[in-house]
Amino acid sequence: MTVNQTAQVNKIVSLQTLLGFCIGRLRDDTLDTVDDIESWINEIVCKSKNRSMQEKKNRCEICNSKEEPYNLELHHIAGRKHDYRTITVDRKCHHELSESQKTWDSRWLQENQSENVRLGFLLMGIHDVLMLKGQNTRNNAYEELARKLRQRIYQSLNVEEEYA
Repeated sequence: MTVNQTAQVNKIVSLQTLLGFCIGRLRDDTLDTVDDIESWINEIVCKSKNRSMQEKKNRCEICNSKEEPYNLELHHIAGRKHDYRTITVDRKCHHELSESQKTWDSRWLQENQSENVRLGFLLMGIHDVLMLKGQNTRNNAYEELARKLRQRIYQSLNVEEEYA
């Protein structure tokens, strides 16, 4: 092998090493993001009713703005009449999420819905939370997860109740 060929091979190996390192970092960052989203969603879903109704964080969970406590509110993800789960949001994010709820299936306005319908509304709320968080943080992983929920939402809202 000539000196020129050896130099060319060394450049390619260096380039592959550099790109491999960058791809590895991207993989790690992506997995960290997915882990963070999963942890946050699990915290919301598994939160007890008592804790959900009383616990208010010191910042908006959607846009991460740190506000005075009186400017932070609890948002009922599925609407108060369908589920107890809440997140802490600032007034602007709360307004956006609440306005989105007004566009949901008309059954959202009625109480005492079936378990499937209530699950559908909870999933719709999580969808809206993920979409808004993705837009506010410019992290499309949140929006991608929201898109993946859409079929499940449709199924939950359209499943006929089985009576025993």
